[in-house]
Amino acid sequence: MSDIDPWWVNGTLFENCNCQLLCPAHISFRQDCQDERCVGFWGIRLDKGRYGRLVLGPQTAAVLYESPRRMHSAGWRVQIFLDAGAGAEQRAALERILGGEAGGPWAILAKFFTDRLPTEVRPIRYADAGREKKLTIDGVLDSTIRSVDSRRTGEPATLGNLFNVIHSALQYLARGSSRVSTPAFAWQTTEKHSLYSAFSWAGP
Repeated sequence: MSDIDPWWVNGTLFENCNCQLLCPAHISFRQDCQDERCVGFWGIRLDKGRYGRLVLGPQTAAVLYESPRRMHSAGWRVQIFLDAGAGAEQRAALERILGGEAGGPWAILAKFFTDRLPTEVRPIRYADAGREKKLTIDGVLDSTIRSVDSRRTGEPATLGNLFNVIHSALQYLARGSSRVSTPAFAWQTTEKHSLYSAFSWAGP
């Protein structure tokens, strides 16, 4: 990967899938998910970063996926959606990062991708109200996640002793409801596994 420009990005990462409150695969890909197939998405809000000399400003993306019950078995189908509001160079850099071509943590996830569908560019709307986050891609995805209360009233429940390749050490446990409709993906979740964290990725 010596020909890849050094890069770094910071922002917010959140997810929703069809498992219950906590997806077993979030703890380890070697554990079975709770349904025959795991379907879900990662939402990425990139706040700032740099790819070589290119400054990466705010933009939003999503990665839709479907995997076997045991995610470590590979065989994932994935598709990246990029924000039409971002510049072409910024989108291309983020696509390389999320597709694993630029090294970093997504290069590890990309080893499980068997069927990567063509990337699409769409208008993406993102709203962050702290404990509630919404992501909308017209004709593709409509999702809302909200953090779960801890024993201390008004404080969100957190996970802090799990290693995850793309999430930070401190993760906020949430429930999410999403509706997805594309030629390759069609599913709906209601109050299922979700979480979010602040991410900091770098490569190669």
